[in-house]
Amino acid sequence: MSRKSKASKLAFGVPTVQDIEFVTENIRQSDRDDISGIWPDMSVFEVVMRDVEKSKLVYGLYFGDIPYAVFGVIPASVSSVGIPWVVGTKSVDRNALTFVRASRSLVEMLQMSFPIFETFVCTQNSKSIHWHRWCGFKYENEKIKIGRDYYYRATRVATEKLSKRGDK
Repeated sequence: MSRKSKASKLAFGVPTVQDIEFVTENIRQSDRDDISGIWPDMSVFEVVMRDVEKSKLVYGLYFGDIPYAVFGVIPASVSSVGIPWVVGTKSVDRNALTFVRASRSLVEMLQMSFPIFETFVCTQNSKSIHWHRWCGFKYENEKIKIGRDYYYRATRVATEKLSKRGDK
């Protein structure tokens, strides 16, 4: 597991199945609501593991040695486009600023492999809307119904600087 900085208690690493179980057992309510709105007949663990299996990149965010969140990127059918996803524990809500600060760096790192991110953000999940905006996603105004809820389509294009670094 690599440390983000000596002063930070946050670390990025590759999550184990046990880490993913911990995150899904302690998932924050907003993430649970999003998952159940789209996949009401699947457990949170099944949905997250399916996304892990489809993803090209998967990272865990750890607070000390405790799993805090899991991020991944699923390759889209269009080359160089990735579909990012993230689920966090209840600790994310209690330490929102810490999570947000770490997220932008991780999103930028993940975007070296996928210059374009496209995803859908639930219109009822203000935490997710603000997080995506903080990380540089732009929203389309149109709302699309997926499952029981409506979603905004959100896109993030890598900056020129990131695109060049990713090509090396």
